[in-house]
Amino acid sequence: MKRKTKRAIFYWLILALPLLQFAIFYIGVNFNSLLLAFRQYDVLSNASSFVGLDNFAQVLRDIRQMEYLHIAFRNSLLLCVVNLLFGTGLALLFSFYIYKKRLFAGAFKIFLFMPHIISAVIMVTIYKFFVDRAIPYFVEQLFSVEMSGLLANPDTVFGTVLFFAVWVSFGTQTIMYTGAMSGISDSVVEAARMDGITPLREFWYITLPSIYPTIVTFVIVCVAGIFTNQMQLYSFYGQNAEYKLYNIGYFLYSETQSASGSGSYMRYPYLSAFGLVLTCIAVPLTLIVRWAMNKFGPKAD
Repeated sequence: MKRKTKRAIFYWLILALPLLQFAIFYIGVNFNSLLLAFRQYDVLSNASSFVGLDNFAQVLRDIRQMEYLHIAFRNSLLLCVVNLLFGTGLALLFSFYIYKKRLFAGAFKIFLFMPHIISAVIMVTIYKFFVDRAIPYFVEQLFSVEMSGLLANPDTVFGTVLFFAVWVSFGTQTIMYTGAMSGISDSVVEAARMDGITPLREFWYITLPSIYPTIVTFVIVCVAGIFTNQMQLYSFYGQNAEYKLYNIGYFLYSETQSASGSGSYMRYPYLSAFGLVLTCIAVPLTLIVRWAMNKFGPKAD
C-alpha cells in the first residue's frame, strides 16, 4: 500500500467518529425536526400522522393572538438591541482598555470572563444574593432608606435580569476583541502616536477598522441568535418565570423541557413548526445585517 493511501486511511479513521456524530446528532436531529413539523401525535395510540401545514397555521394564530408571545418577541428584540448597542460597545471599550494594559487591566479581564469560568447556576445564585440582599443592605446603611430586592421589585426585575444577560456575554467578546487588537501592527500605532493621535482617535480610526471583521462576526451571531438567547431566565426561575419576563428563547426551551419531562410527544410537532417559522424570520434578517455591515463598513470598497 502506498504511503499516500495509508495517510488517507489514517485521516479518514480519525475523522470517522466526529463525522458520524455530526451526521447523527446534527443533520439527523434537524432533519427529523423538519419532518416533525408536518406531523401530529395521537395521545391514545401514541402514533403520528401527517397533518400538512396545520402546525404552522396554529403557530401563526398563536403569534397573532397570544399576549405572552407578543411580550416574548418584544423582549427578544430588546435583548438583541441592548446586546448590540451596549454589550458590544462596552465590550469594545473594555477590550481596548485591556489591550492598552492600563491600570487593573488584568483584573477587568478576569472579572469579565468570570461568568464563563464559573457554573451558570453558581453565578446566578451569587448575583441573586447581591441584588436582593447586598444592595438593599448597603442602601439602608448608607442612606437609611429601606428598599426591596431588585429581583423582588416588579419594576426592576426585568432590567436586573437583562443586565446579567449582557454582562455574561462580555467574556467571549472581550477575549476575542483583545486578541484581534493585539494583531494590529505596532508600527502603525507608533506612527500615529508620533503624529500626536489621541487614544480616542486611535480607537476610532485605527483599532475599530482593524478589527472590523471580528465585530461583524459577533454582530451576525447576535442577530442569528435573537430567538435562541434565553437571557439566562431558566437559571433564574426554571420553568416558573413570569410572562412579563418571557422571551422566545426561554419559551422554546421551557416548553421543550416540559414536553421532555412529561414524556409526551404531543408538543414536539408544534415546537418544531414554531422553530421553522422563527428560522424563516431570522435567516433573512441575518443575511441583510451581514450584507449591510460588509457593504457600508470601513473595509468596504
